[in-house]
Amino acid sequence: MVQTKQAPSASNDPSVARRLQAMAEPEIRSYISSVKAEYQQYALPLEEGRKVIDAAMGEKTLTAVLYELRQEAA
Repeated sequence: MVQTKQAPSASNDPSVARRLQAMAEPEIRSYISSVKAEYQQYALPLEEGRKVIDAAMGEKTLTAVLYELRQEAA
């Protein structure tokens, strides 16, 4: 029998259920909204953020560094 890896769901992963429950709390929703509003001016699309990080790293790209880290961990 072949088993496939399934994405975590609230039904089989208690940590996901706790996170979903926490997101439903009015205080947390309010805090998240206030943080989003305060820092919205700094939002960057993913590709632009990647370019900024890659430029700051010089010759190495973020993708290359992450690949190296994965190889070390294996």
